[in-house]
Amino acid sequence: MVPNARPDPSLPTRVISSLIGVLVLFVVLWEGRVFLLLALMLILVVGSLELRYMLRNRGIELNMAFLIGGGLVMLLFSLPQLHDAYPGVPWREIALGLVLIGAFSSELIVGANIQRFAYSLMAFLYLPWTLGFFLLLRHSPDGNVGLWILALPLITSFANDIGGYFVGRYFGKRKLAPTISPGKTVEGSIGGIATSLLLLVLFTTIVRSAYPESPFALFRPVELFVANLVLSFAAQLGDLTESMLKRYCGVKDSGYFLPGHGGLLDRLDSHLFTVPLTYYLLTIFI
Repeated sequence: MVPNARPDPSLPTRVISSLIGVLVLFVVLWEGRVFLLLALMLILVVGSLELRYMLRNRGIELNMAFLIGGGLVMLLFSLPQLHDAYPGVPWREIALGLVLIGAFSSELIVGANIQRFAYSLMAFLYLPWTLGFFLLLRHSPDGNVGLWILALPLITSFANDIGGYFVGRYFGKRKLAPTISPGKTVEGSIGGIATSLLLLVLFTTIVRSAYPESPFALFRPVELFVANLVLSFAAQLGDLTESMLKRYCGVKDSGYFLPGHGGLLDRLDSHLFTVPLTYYLLTIFI
């Protein structure tokens, strides 16, 4: 037995909750349109409530109308049908401008609160702005290949989480960011990157054989390795960012939405960084 190995009484609950979550995720992503939009709306509402719960521990209030109402506008302006019907129009930037004008107007009407506005803007960019990329990536370049494109950052995030958890638990010695997340180790970080690379090699090989004309056909081993490093860094950065927020607010979990896993943001944190980054990489290079 490795000295650092410790029994985890919550592991069975975590596994069962994860299996159910993966099944629901598969159905939502496969359908891709109505189900995905409804799921993102649910994530927006629950995630916004979790952010409010955490920040209230610091005496900080959020403008929930700005966050949820503006978030719904951002999701609607991220729909691929809109971008396909009017290509070249920067719909998300338009939505951001409209939401900001509405938020400034609201502060002028109800009484200017710069702290509330600043934290609400941070929360808006952290959650609704990034959620819109799930819709865009799901249909890039089309509804068929887009399913596998979106799976790329999700697999990277899951693999980093799983590999980092088990390698860190059994072999972790050196702390990665002790002041932010004491449980994370350098060994766990390396284990997450290695696990992600193995799964991505397997995944891209399968997709390349099924869709030889897809962007996956452009991946050479070196490019896949670099893409894995970039997305793994983004996944771990997203995880540490949420840990930093929780530590600032003095809470262990963002909420209690998922049994054995804490809040919804606790499971979504890395995806909020990897999905937008994948969309930008796809747009710029492919």
